[in-house]
Amino acid sequence: MYENQSMKRTLALFLPAVSLLACLGCAPKRTAAPGSVAVPAASSGAFATRGKVVYIEGDVRIDGSAAAIGQELGAKALVETGPDASCDIVFDEKNAIRVSENAVASLDFSGIVKEVSLKKGGLSSVLRKQAAATATDSFRVETAVATAGVRGTCFFVWADAASTYVCACNGRVRTIDSKGSNELVISAVHHSARNYVKEGSAIRVSTAALEHHGDASMESLAARIGERIDWTKED
Repeated sequence: MYENQSMKRTLALFLPAVSLLACLGCAPKRTAAPGSVAVPAASSGAFATRGKVVYIEGDVRIDGSAAAIGQELGAKALVETGPDASCDIVFDEKNAIRVSENAVASLDFSGIVKEVSLKKGGLSSVLRKQAAATATDSFRVETAVATAGVRGTCFFVWADAASTYVCACNGRVRTIDSKGSNELVISAVHHSARNYVKEGSAIRVSTAALEHHGDASMESLAARIGERIDWTKED
């Protein structure tokens, strides 16, 4: 009997220690400061999109190599076109862009906001299926002088080192210059354009006429994704 009582006392002391070690071994690691909520980061490439070349005219190079119809682009790609050349790219089934002649455009479709850095030349866009999770723009075109952002519309941008031309062809485009000034929202049923031009240390914005593109070029781009542009109402 003495041995049984001694064993019970030993177990009574030993079991709490075992339970404490077990709890320490399975306790979750703290990943956030007390009182805060840990938010898991989106996995790499969660919003990445891969564009596909659907039309080529003339000398077009993607990432330094000759482009081909049907070619699938990476989430990031550099598109360069020569004289009288152009390249039509479709992404997410219902969005199309056209890089026109003598252009240099860096595409970054790796995030939820799709971006194009246009060094020079023209870029036409017909966007019918853009992400709804963004608070403002879901597609942006950045140049040396200005940025144009949209959630989904038809618009055109032309750029060189000293100026940027932005046209809301059918829909609404938000524009702002590279200094963070001259912010505008351009709305149109049938083309409304602005010129952003460097003048010394300042950037001037003015109303512009229809240049570098037209109805036919935008309609042909829309046809790449099986869409038509209704010029009687704002997209």
